[in-house]
Amino acid sequence: MVSLVFCTRKSDDKYIKHLIKTSGLSDKLEVIEIVNNGTSLSKCYSDGLERSKNDIVVFCHDDLIIETKNWGKKLIKNFSDTDFGVLGLAGSTKMSEDGVWWSDKRLMLGIVNHLNKGKKWTSNYSKNFSDNILETVVLDGLFFAVKKDRLKYEFDLNVEGFHFYDVDYTFGNHINGCKVGVMFNIRITHKSIGMTNESWELNKVKFIKKWGEKLPTEIKGDILFNNKIYKIKKEPKINIIIPTKGNLDLLFSCVKSITHKSYYKNLEVIIADTGSTNEEIKSIKEFIDVMRFEINIKLVMYDFYNFAKINNDIVKYHTSSDCELLLFCNNDVELINDAITNMVLVYQKNKKTVGTVGARLHYKNNKIQHAGILGLVNKNNQLSFTHLGLGSNYNYKDFNEVIGNTAAFLLINKSLFDSIGGFNEGYIECFEDVELNLECLIRGKKNIFMGNSVCYHYESFTRGKSKEAMGRLQLDYSERLLPFVKNNKKIHKHLKNVK
Repeated sequence: MVSLVFCTRKSDDKYIKHLIKTSGLSDKLEVIEIVNNGTSLSKCYSDGLERSKNDIVVFCHDDLIIETKNWGKKLIKNFSDTDFGVLGLAGSTKMSEDGVWWSDKRLMLGIVNHLNKGKKWTSNYSKNFSDNILETVVLDGLFFAVKKDRLKYEFDLNVEGFHFYDVDYTFGNHINGCKVGVMFNIRITHKSIGMTNESWELNKVKFIKKWGEKLPTEIKGDILFNNKIYKIKKEPKINIIIPTKGNLDLLFSCVKSITHKSYYKNLEVIIADTGSTNEEIKSIKEFIDVMRFEINIKLVMYDFYNFAKINNDIVKYHTSSDCELLLFCNNDVELINDAITNMVLVYQKNKKTVGTVGARLHYKNNKIQHAGILGLVNKNNQLSFTHLGLGSNYNYKDFNEVIGNTAAFLLINKSLFDSIGGFNEGYIECFEDVELNLECLIRGKKNIFMGNSVCYHYESFTRGKSKEAMGRLQLDYSERLLPFVKNNKKIHKHLKNVK
């Protein structure tokens, strides 16, 4: 079954009974207590691993409260259902060149409870992913388990003291081909605060010297999503507006993903071309002729590009008379699941109060590009906007009320859009979607981010990032967006103050 190894300065029968009782394995849990008054944890754990009689071995601190009943049975299942060799409760998908696994907090995973001096708190390094096990490159050593026959690397006996044994061991296994990951269905409370000290710093230097050629190491995160098929009895009509110029492969993939990933039928796609070549226009028309058998689709042509003006013009003159919902969509977006139906469902459940509805967007490397818009005000009263989850692998909520959603993939009621006056055409480069979201808040509406509506956003083929473009962006921010926010006090309560 399972063996468990822990070190302690004084034998503790009460702790052993706690471990056995919570494991759900009774006498099938082998507990190896090592009374240790100075031997390095690498040496103790190496000896414990050798002495253990079972293929699954747990290593843990002696100051834990195991909160999960039958954790031993869950652990066995975690290993039997996967090909992981080392599993823990906290870790990261990146090991930085500075030897600190928590350097980039966006890439950390796990949930750990703490209890110290009567105070309780939880370190939510990520959201709770339930029974999912997510791959990492390194783990924290407060509680981790191994499957012997999958291990590729031994404890390094040259790692002295009580620090960095875990980092070296789990990272070494990862580098040598043993899968390392964080599990979420076992929860513990740690009765102390993890602190670095001189010994930790010395071992960090040794670690960097040993593994320097492998640092930094980062793995690509998985995109987790619900692929459940939802049905809507009465589908409101959606017009999907896709501005485009060239980049036909992206455009065609975008439209095909709408037809292939979504079960939503009552929709029309309007391609707004903003200056493609004659040959490209010909290819778009040929594509439309083929796609008409799968989806209601048409082309509208412009000889200029301005995001706000073009989208406003499409809404005013080219949407269908029975259109209830608008979906603004960049041509470099590709649906991963049925994001459209999921977004319409939340719209229908919150019809009287909803403003915009947005989706979780990922870059090509699977990191999050958008999980909602966040407005920040620092101690100098300076305002900035950013995307929640930006650059992380898993930092998002399944459902979240946010300041706003990016117009790269944004759903809004057409009547509400019209009442606002559409996008503010005074913007020349960016932020017209931010103002639209803020206008919804001013009207008492809620902007909702849907974490289970998932798309790729291969940002940004539709807009360049030249110095001139960045200059226009700065003007949009300082001369248009910032004054708008300052002059509308109803928005201020939605901003987050940061130190």
